[in-house]
Amino acid sequence: MRDRLCRQPPRLRIFDQKPAGEINLWVRIVIRRLTAHNTQTILLRPTFPPTKTGAVGFSYQHYTDTRMRDVFLTKRIEFCSSHRYHQPRWSEKQNQTAFGHEHNLHGHGHNYLLEVSVGGPVNPLTGMVLNMYDLKRILEVVLSEFDHKDLDKDTPYFTTTIATPENLALVLSERIASHLDGAYLERVRLFEDEDLYVDYPHNNGRSMNTVCLTRRYHFSAAHRLHTDRLSPEDNKKIFGKCNNPNGHGHNYTLEVTLHGQPHPDTGAIYDLSHLDQVVNDTIVKRFDHQHINYDPAFRETTTTGENLLVLMWDLLAKEIPAETLYKVGLIETRDNYFEYYGRTPTSPATPVP
Repeated sequence: MRDRLCRQPPRLRIFDQKPAGEINLWVRIVIRRLTAHNTQTILLRPTFPPTKTGAVGFSYQHYTDTRMRDVFLTKRIEFCSSHRYHQPRWSEKQNQTAFGHEHNLHGHGHNYLLEVSVGGPVNPLTGMVLNMYDLKRILEVVLSEFDHKDLDKDTPYFTTTIATPENLALVLSERIASHLDGAYLERVRLFEDEDLYVDYPHNNGRSMNTVCLTRRYHFSAAHRLHTDRLSPEDNKKIFGKCNNPNGHGHNYTLEVTLHGQPHPDTGAIYDLSHLDQVVNDTIVKRFDHQHINYDPAFRETTTTGENLLVLMWDLLAKEIPAETLYKVGLIETRDNYFEYYGRTPTSPATPVP
């Protein structure tokens, strides 16, 4: 991580001839006065050993802590492009097997949505990290190379790599970062469609060399929040209308997030067709248009979003490598969202009753 403590030259030196017993109180007073506005870190250290009379000298060094001032802003912008998945080193059969309809001869296209997050200290004169108009102009300049273009034929960036969303996010990150002045790139999020997006995170402007890909899946199910460990009155008190005896239902959205580096041959961090198959076989087919309370996994546990999400992680973790599966998220309603990053050594072995 980049060190955000920006060291400044010494501002003063303090030599005090007071007895050592009074030094601590005096130092606390100085620190309290200097840090009254919490804008800097104060270091006071002895500059020489105490004399026989107990006199001690201190030098003063202050550090500006920019973490207290960094603010992040995000700008969204759309562009339209076409592309084709094709690996020239492979045979036609290999390409077709790996990419399916993404390999169609004349390509296909998307309405991309790009979210760019930048960060930095607030300029005391303008009150901004970066003028939104300036950020918009930067994005327009960068996207002029990609908007209404064939990514493979009209840009120089995909002559040796495939224009997957993972690789496209990497290229866009590099192009945008090269135009920023006074702010640093924190994250690029690229939506290929409403159910597929990638995140390319940065740490204070430095690439983290890892891409996160999120795929969304949809299913409809009924459930009732109820536990036999509580009385009917307590169930009603805790779960409210979600304890309705006949249940209720939701249009659930499951988000599965994987992370890794794009493969040099495919440009992908994981085989999406395999991910789709795993999620559909283990989760969607199991819960879609079902009453979750009647699922064997919930005979003794409540069908909360939390418990459902933990179960889904466990199902996916059996099929997806641990180093690849990063997070699962569950949208229950527009107002309720749950996310889970997997078990820790102290996590319970089963969902919580």
